[in-house]
Formats: sequence, structure tokens, C-alpha cells
Amino acid sequence: MSTLLDQIASYRVGLLITVDEVNVTIDEMKQLARVYQHFVTEGRQVALLMAGLPHNISQLLRDDGISFLRRARKHTLGRIPDREISDALTATIEDAGKRISPAALAAAVEATDGFPYMMQLVGFHTWAQAVAEEIDVENAATGVELARNEMADGVLAYTYLDLSAGDKRFLAAMLNEPRDVPLARVAEKMGVGSNYASQYRKRLLEQGIISEPAKGYVRFEMPVFPEYFAERYEEDENLS
Repeated sequence: MSTLLDQIASYRVGLLITVDEVNVTIDEMKQLARVYQHFVTEGRQVALLMAGLPHNISQLLRDDGISFLRRARKHTLGRIPDREISDALTATIEDAGKRISPAALAAAVEATDGFPYMMQLVGFHTWAQAVAEEIDVENAATGVELARNEMADGVLAYTYLDLSAGDKRFLAAMLNEPRDVPLARVAEKMGVGSNYASQYRKRLLEQGIISEPAKGYVRFEMPVFPEYFAERYEEDENLS
């Protein structure tokens, strides 16, 4: 990489490094981050762009070995409007030579719930179920179920394991409440003050598990997670 930077420096251009699917458990990823920091210290014309799921980004930023990344500019993609998901699925399917029925499309869009990664999973598995030229409701239903299972095994399980006891108490207090829950209500159910509850709100916001739709309110951000969390939390409580 140093040799490459030396070669392109004479053309007055720099190097952009892009990384998808950030995972702090991969040693090479941490090594790359340290090498990048070295290049920045040398004043090289180099930039690093990394993308990943919220809980993986959160773990990366908590790693003391590459703490300098905490100063990086962060951008949260957020939820995608249903209309854009519908247009993207329709265009992708039709460009590949198939169609999707209105009912099947509606089911796929609803299951995605605006979550970018879920859109990928639902689209992939729904397409894989289709044998005929038109994707029907049955194909979509099976695709959604497979997507939910993969979401649970590949994302939600690791997200749950990364939660502290306080995080779990906060999320448990959000269950069986309206979609947008007042923070004061969460604190009340936890038996703590709003300032104390705010500490966990901040942690969970950083991990992308909840969002803040309005000042003083919180809601679950990740699709499928409320149901998954409720089941796992109940199991843990029964074991304790």
C-alpha cells in the first residue's frame, strides 16, 4: 500500500479504501484500521469508508486498539420509505425478467419494515422461491419467513448477546407499550429516574436497536427484534 501511494502521489490523486460488512472480530480489519491511522499520521492522501450493521459498528468503535475511529464522521442510513422499497423490489425483479403480484409485493414491503438489510434478505429469499414467471403471495410468505429466520440467526442473536443487564431492563420496559414509548414511562417501569434511563437510551441508540422518533420518546428500530427480544428475555428470566 505504501508503494501504491508513492506511485499515485505524483499524479496528485489519493487512495479511497472501502470496507463493507464491518466485523471487529476479524483481525485483518483491525490491522487495516491501524495501517490507515499510520498513513494519516504520515500525511498521506488516503481516506477510509466503512459500512456495517449498527451493532457491528458499535463494537468496532468500542475497541480500544482502534479508538481513533471514534472521531470519524458517522452516517446512519435509517429507515427506507415503503414507496422506495416497493420501487426497488419491482425494478429489480422486472429487470431480471419476472413479475411480482401486488399482494406479494405488499407482503414483502411490510416485512421489510424499512430496514435496509431486511430488504436484501426478503428480496433474495422471495426471488429464490419463485419458479413461475410471476412471484406470488406464497413465494413471498416463504421468503419472508426465511428472511426473518436469517435475520434472527445472523443479526438479532449477536445483538442480544451484546446487551448489558441494564440494556435488557430498558428494552423490557418498552414491551407491551405503544410503538412510540415516552422515556418517562420506560424509566417508571424500570423504577429509576429519567436521567438514569437516558444512559441506556444513549447506548441503545448508538447500537441502532432503538430510535428517537420525537424528543422524549423511543421506539424499536430493528424489525423482528421486539418479538425476538421478548422471547429470549423471558427464557433468561425463567432460568434465573
